Formats: sequence, C-alpha cells, structure tokens
Amino acid sequence: MKLLKYLILSIVLSGVTACNIEKFEEEVITNIPDDNTVDAGLAVFSANIGNTTFIADNPVATVIDNAINITGIKTSTGELITLTVVGNTVGTYVLGVTENQVEVNSASYVTNLDGSGNTWIAATDFVTPQGEIEIVEIDLENETISGTFAFTGHSANGLEPLEFTRGLFTNISFASGLVTSDDTNTFSAMVDGNNFVQESINAAQTTLSTTSTINIVATKTSLETISLTFDASIVPGDYTFEGLSVPIAQYNLSLTESNLGEGTFTITSHDTENRRIAGTFSFTASPVLDTGASFEITEGRFDVSYL
Repeated sequence: MKLLKYLILSIVLSGVTACNIEKFEEEVITNIPDDNTVDAGLAVFSANIGNTTFIADNPVATVIDNAINITGIKTSTGELITLTVVGNTVGTYVLGVTENQVEVNSASYVTNLDGSGNTWIAATDFVTPQGEIEIVEIDLENETISGTFAFTGHSANGLEPLEFTRGLFTNISFASGLVTSDDTNTFSAMVDGNNFVQESINAAQTTLSTTSTINIVATKTSLETISLTFDASIVPGDYTFEGLSVPIAQYNLSLTESNLGEGTFTITSHDTENRRIAGTFSFTASPVLDTGASFEITEGRFDVSYL
C-alpha cells in the first residue's frame, strides 16, 4: 500500500503542476447524457464512480514527447481523477502493467488533494491489467484531446476497490509541453554529484478545498523529475523535508520509480504579490520500496515565478 501512496503523490503533483489550474475559456458540460454523447465543441471530463457520477468543472491536459496527462478537477470538493499514458498518439493503453519496471500507464482518484481524503490507483502488482484508456483523437490544430477510460481503483488506505466506468474526456484543451511560467525561472541541482540538467521548469499555485500549495517541478525528457511542494503562505526561513506532509521533496526517475526526500531547505525570498519564490535545498531521496538505491540531491537552487 505504501507504493500506491507514493505513486499517487508523484502522478498527481506532476500532473496538476504541469497544467495551469486556471479554468480554460471553453464551455464545460455539467450534465452527461446516458449515451455518453455531447455536443461538438463542448469540453467534458466525467466518469461513474460506483453508483455516483463525477463531473469535472476544470479539466486540463498536457501532451509532451512521450507522455499524455489528463486531469479532471472538481474544484468544489477537491476531488480529481488523473490519467497518464506513456505515449503521444491515439490508441488504447492498458493500465497498471509494466514490462520494464519503469514505464506504466496509470489512473488515480483522490477525494481531497490536501491529504485529508482517500486515494485509489489503477495498479496492484504491475502485471495484472486494471483497465484501459483509449485516446480517440488528438486535435493538433485546436489543441484538444478526446477519449474514454475505465478502470478498477485500489485504495492506498485499505478501503474497498472502486469501479470507474463510462469514463469520458472530450475536447480537453492541452498544453503541448511543460512550459516555464516565466523565462527568468532558474533551477539547478546535483544528483549524486552529477548536474541535473532539466529541459523544463514549471511552477504553479494550486488551491483545492482549503489547502493551497506551490508546486515546482523540474523535468527531463525521460520524465525524470525533481519536485518541491511548499505551503503557499510560506515565509523566508529554514525548514525541513520529512516525508509525505507538506513541505515535500521528491526525486523521480520515472512514473514508477519515486524517491521521497528528507533534508533541509531555505526560502530566501517569497513575493506573494508578484508570485515569485526563491530558495536553496538539499535532501536524501530514498526509494518508496524496501529495495533500491538512494540519491543525494545537493546544491539545489530555485528562483521561479508561479502561475
């Protein structure tokens, strides 16, 4: 169960931070017909969760070199469903199975992103399929993505599995990469003494339910990331990373290789009016499983504007 918790944390933080949480301008449907048909041009992200219907009021997506991430957020409750596939083309992607222990297509459901709720993910042993996502259309001209999904979600907290059926995402606007929120953003770190050379820096403030956090993600093409999460009201000073409670540090080699950090960081400045934060950090990133290597993240620095 510990693996499920960390996978959800990794996927959700990366997925939500990769997208601008501000609502898109297109019209979002709020009532899904029984036959799953919607009018052309309307954006929709919905699913049946057991006997209830989930309808997102803020669906967002990204399509990068080798990954598609689609998130349906219900801002009134803090619920969200996150879909991630390793690939960038139309087709059917099986969930919860990996052959190389690195890449896995995933789906997760979180009842409250502030950590007070419960979580489910479409994975058990990474051998048994738990559902599928079908990417039906990627409209490059209009930058929208459409498809369907269904999966069995397994709880990270020992609760009964949930069935997610009639999953639908239609005309969801996507960003074509992890774009920096400001050209002046800087981020640097050493991983076991080697330079971590990121290809993108993304920072965003997310507010779901009563919790607001700043998430910074530095990403390499291989989906290798260093991510930092702070309370949005944090002030200059010295702090510690201690695990799953905010503040959080992670070093992830891939979607399934997550390492949680313990260490220290300093916020050197935080301009809440202009939404810019700077600081330094170092931490030991330990594997979420009992086996595997740990990594020393040192000489970390960031100075970023966040959306």
